[in-house]
Amino acid sequence: MAVLEPILKFGHVIDGFTNRQVVKLTSRLLNEDYTTRQATYDLRRLRRKGLISRLSHKQRYQLTPKGRMVAVLFTKTYGRIIAPGLTAMDRDLRLMRSPSAVRLLGPGVDL
Repeated sequence: MAVLEPILKFGHVIDGFTNRQVVKLTSRLLNEDYTTRQATYDLRRLRRKGLISRLSHKQRYQLTPKGRMVAVLFTKTYGRIIAPGLTAMDRDLRLMRSPSAVRLLGPGVDL
C-alpha cells in the first residue's frame, strides 16, 4: 500500500512515473530504505493486476482508471479508518496519520 500513495501524486498524471521516482517517494514515506529491486517487484505486480500500465516506447508507467480507484480507496481507508481506529484502541501505538484522520477522532482525543 505504501507504493500506491506516492503514485497518486498529480505530477505523474501527464507524463507518467518511473521506477526511480517510486523509490524516492516511497523511501520518504516509509522513512527507510526502499530499493529499486523492491520497486521493480511491486510495479510488476501492480501491472499484472491491471492497476498500472506501461507507456509505449518509454520506461514510464501510468495509473489505469481501476488503479486510481483502488489506490484512493486504500489510502483513504488507512488514513481515515484503520490508523485512527487502531490508535483509539491502543494509545501506545504510533502510526502514520494524515491530518484528516486526526480530525476524524475529534479535538478531545489526545494522540
